Amino acid sequence: MEQLLVSVHVMKRKNHRSNVCSFTVNYTQSNKANYIRIPPDTSAIDVKDYLIQRCCNKRPSLVISMTGSTKEYNMKSKLFRIFRKGLLKVVQTTDVWIITDGINTSITKLIGEIIRTNPDSSRPIHLIGIATWGYISGVDQLDVHGTNVHYAKPRNVQKDEASLEPNHTEFIFIDDGTRSKYGGEIEFRTRFEKAIAGESFSSENTTIHRRHSSQDWSANDSVPAVLLVIEGCLETIKTVHETIIQNNIPVVLLEGTGGCCDLFSKAYHLYNEYYNKTSISDQTTAESDFSSEQKDQIKNKLREKLKICNNEMNQIISNENVETNYFELIYECIETRKILLNIINFNAHSLVELDMDLAILQALLNATSGNDSSKTTIEQKREQLYLALEWNRIDIVKNFIMKDDRDWKLVDLNDLFEMALVRNQISFVQLFLDHDFSLVDFFENHDKLVTLYKNENFNLTQDLNNPLRSIYKQIIQPLTGDFFEVNAVLNPDEVSHDTELDDEICSCCTITYHKNSSIQHINGSSKRSIMTYMDVDKELFLWSIITGKQDLALLFWARGKNKICAALIATLLYKIKARKDKDPSYNALADEFQNLAVQILEKFYRTDPSACTKAIIRQIPEFGNATWLHLAVMVEAKQFIAQRAVQRVLSDIWYGYIDHTEDNRLIIFSTIMLWYSGFLHYHQEMVERTEQFPLKSFYSHIIFLMLFSYVILCDFFPLYEFQSDKCFENGEINTVIDISNHNISKKSLTMTNNNQTFHNGLHRHHQLATTEIILVVWLVALFCDEIRQVFEIELKSIYGKITAYFSVFWNKLDLLALFLFFLGFTLRIWPTKQCFCAARIILAVDLSLWYIRTLDMFAAVKRLGPKLVMIGEMVMC
Repeated sequence: MEQLLVSVHVMKRKNHRSNVCSFTVNYTQSNKANYIRIPPDTSAIDVKDYLIQRCCNKRPSLVISMTGSTKEYNMKSKLFRIFRKGLLKVVQTTDVWIITDGINTSITKLIGEIIRTNPDSSRPIHLIGIATWGYISGVDQLDVHGTNVHYAKPRNVQKDEASLEPNHTEFIFIDDGTRSKYGGEIEFRTRFEKAIAGESFSSENTTIHRRHSSQDWSANDSVPAVLLVIEGCLETIKTVHETIIQNNIPVVLLEGTGGCCDLFSKAYHLYNEYYNKTSISDQTTAESDFSSEQKDQIKNKLREKLKICNNEMNQIISNENVETNYFELIYECIETRKILLNIINFNAHSLVELDMDLAILQALLNATSGNDSSKTTIEQKREQLYLALEWNRIDIVKNFIMKDDRDWKLVDLNDLFEMALVRNQISFVQLFLDHDFSLVDFFENHDKLVTLYKNENFNLTQDLNNPLRSIYKQIIQPLTGDFFEVNAVLNPDEVSHDTELDDEICSCCTITYHKNSSIQHINGSSKRSIMTYMDVDKELFLWSIITGKQDLALLFWARGKNKICAALIATLLYKIKARKDKDPSYNALADEFQNLAVQILEKFYRTDPSACTKAIIRQIPEFGNATWLHLAVMVEAKQFIAQRAVQRVLSDIWYGYIDHTEDNRLIIFSTIMLWYSGFLHYHQEMVERTEQFPLKSFYSHIIFLMLFSYVILCDFFPLYEFQSDKCFENGEINTVIDISNHNISKKSLTMTNNNQTFHNGLHRHHQLATTEIILVVWLVALFCDEIRQVFEIELKSIYGKITAYFSVFWNKLDLLALFLFFLGFTLRIWPTKQCFCAARIILAVDLSLWYIRTLDMFAAVKRLGPKLVMIGEMVMC
């Protein structure tokens, strides 16, 4: 027995004579539904808005209204399998509402069973039932307020009642005051479907901002809708007629399911046959050219043909004595709105399985092209593009909508392109760009890029004078670090470009990804400045990386310049996101971009080794004056650093840029006779670039280690007089054992202690040694520099600065070494022998840490660096 758990919430609506109650319904532990009970005259628009905001939480992309016979209907197993597969494919393609009569009989029961087997739980299907309140068996169980109730399907359902179908997610009950009477919901259901579909499928009301928030929808917004008919009775003919003629909603009829569908199909095919014969014989090409006599002739032939057919329904609709002239309803649909009728061959003997999603989309496309004669062809194509984008069917665009290249130049694609960007529909973005969609014109207003970030829930304090600065300062630089110079990106006039090197890189490393580039050459100084100031492909590439849209990132990376630098930037951002979000999947994306950088670097080095080595240490203004080498070191891109080109640069840096063709004996001789080093051959260009590398920090660190070592080994003495020459007083135990053996003179004992104190370094100095004072001052300066590094991190909060600082391993090691030094120095000046001995031990350990710190500088050495990295990895494991 089906159980129904109901939680009641009362919501008062204006201009209603009664309250509207919404319920939460659970048939089983896994099924859940919401429903409202309303009078027949309730505003359909209010109900639609209520469902979007309170129940479904999202606007649908498509509404399918299901109808058919109210009698029991058994579909053949093959047809059921095909229909089930097609319907599930539709609901998995786009966000769908399916509307039924909600009762557990006939077609509705069939649909409920199919929806129950939905394999994709991440995309819930909204199955909405609209039923008459008094027609539901056991409805008294639901007539409660403010409590939870259980609905159980009655064991004996009366003839004029029906139970609820248990797989629905929402119900709308129409309470017209009747009992045990079916059909009270039909009038409201018609108005409700019309309120959803609107007058047409115009995309004029479907702005980008509304698509992502259900609260922003207004009553005038329309949703594509279609009526899907299976079998059907005489009342179904009325429903089809009303849907087509009054609501302008397309209808899909499944030929082969019997009843209304087969009747419409037969009439449709006969009409087309007679129409074609008449047009050929009378040499008319348009239906409007037919005379009234010709139209009457076709109508009469069709009526007579349907009488001859051995079918009970055909006989009824051809009988002029029947109160409702069903033949006139069918003929009006075919004659006036044939474009809205879509017949699908659904016979069991058909060997080709039904592609239902394509059939429904084709029905919607036909409707947009023929249901409003006031629209131009361009407007219709734009609406069709919107539908194809909603369904993510690029094949429809290529094969049915935009078959002529001239159409791409006439249709306004701006909103559709933005929609494809936000939804990460890479195939549509690629298609638009392949047909010369201008990114420059689209992002002429830089606020558009800020809007893209805000749509992804980034909080930006926008700089009205320079929106790009807001993005770089508040989003990109906090992620990359303080090495990223925002002014270099935003002030192109202050940056000198090495155009010759750019040409060399592009000539050998260009990846052909698009037919045409959207970055066009524009004459005029002001235009050129804007183009340099806003590299659209680069900005969209960064946006795609930060928002996690990998496919779009690859697309704009392939279109952009400085591919190696861009790939390394992507690697850096992904690794930061992996650490910040604790999501290891970002590491795989980072590795993908690192592999791309390696592939281009290898090709570049094979083509022009000299230009490649120059490019590795060249600053890229478009990416904050970063260099390939700097980025590779930051992201620990071992595969990139291991390449021949990078190793050659590191070798040149380590050996002072001496020409490799120089004789080794001369190099050795120059180390002894320093004056001869001026006669060696150097790579002059690289020598000039060495000024950009902080080699002085390396030399200063070596001097620091030498000073520290000298202080610990040779110049570290106590400031106080100690009574013993040992750090641990184990001598006292020995004196207790045999005190009689201590008959030595006091003078000789004092001399012995003085000698031992001298040998153990414990003789007193009255003040700190000069070298020790210099060392203390040096360490204090290093501590102040560490504090400066923390405050220079481009993050707003102190907590964020500290977190970013400690995310670097070497920073942690620096602070530990500084802490140990000051701890040892504090113990060193404490007037006890034990503290002095502890200070010596701590400072010795501290010195070893400073030597370990040197490994960070030696890691770039060609022969030593890889081995140090391997040792580090082994220690980490």
